[in-house]
Amino acid sequence: MPTFSPRLLERYRELLPEKEDFDSFCRVSKTRFPKTLHVNTLKADVEWVKGRLTERGVSFTQPPHFEETFFLENVPSLLGGWWEVQAGFFHPQEFASQLPASVLHPLPGETVLDMAAAPGNKTIQLASGMKNTGKVLACEPNKERAKALRFMLGRAGVVNTAISLQDALTLPPSLQFDKILLDAPCSGEGLLRKKTQTLQSWSEKYVVHKAQLQTKLILKAADLLKVGGELVYSVCTLSPEECEGVLTTLGHEHPEMKMVPISLPGLKTRQGLSQFRNRTFSTGMERAHRLYPHDTNTQSFFLAKLVKGEAK
Repeated sequence: MPTFSPRLLERYRELLPEKEDFDSFCRVSKTRFPKTLHVNTLKADVEWVKGRLTERGVSFTQPPHFEETFFLENVPSLLGGWWEVQAGFFHPQEFASQLPASVLHPLPGETVLDMAAAPGNKTIQLASGMKNTGKVLACEPNKERAKALRFMLGRAGVVNTAISLQDALTLPPSLQFDKILLDAPCSGEGLLRKKTQTLQSWSEKYVVHKAQLQTKLILKAADLLKVGGELVYSVCTLSPEECEGVLTTLGHEHPEMKMVPISLPGLKTRQGLSQFRNRTFSTGMERAHRLYPHDTNTQSFFLAKLVKGEAK
């Protein structure tokens, strides 16, 4: 069972000032989140997956408006060992982490950048939404993680994606994309329901370090995005420095990047913060979404969508 550091608890008391709200957050954060999967529509359809789960004797539910997502109950074994997963028909993926690619909603024929692609679940979602047409560039600078990414995409039948063994920060500005997904490396607070060891490395210094990297990445994304293009920014943390703080810096550097509303029907989310401690964030944060585990039974998560206008 995870044990929160006093400084982390202090931050969450500030984020959730009502005692009942805070206590509920702590209670749910110490439980495992549900087993969920996402259907790879390049290889399977939803009805076929329902049939396979029924044959396996697995009970399931589907969240309203997210028909390719399944919440599983009474799962007798690890999903990774199922032949359907090994064949790429569907893959285990936490529900909140399915949202960024869904919100970006790339269309067939578009040019898309996945700035931090490994392990590849979101890249598969992008390719399936594009029906394996257009072009996806998936960046992963780590050689071993890139190998795993290549394996995942091959298993899923993805053919419209090129893997670039490089940091997205080194991409030339001549490359321009219709849509960009930046599911950024973060402090990982949101993963504590799965990996309790994430708390061992947590510190406010680590949060600031990650926020600096995220800021570099999102500024690079703004440079690589076409006018009229769309960017989805997401992190599996609720630290304001990594969420609203990064978007505020982007707004100062690139005022042409405007946040737009996101529709997440059936999900209880909370809007972005207007301020935290001694920092006031830029306007428009009400269009961002914060997912708290006791609201959604997911990991902690933050996401926002932006559109690039003409620079003034």
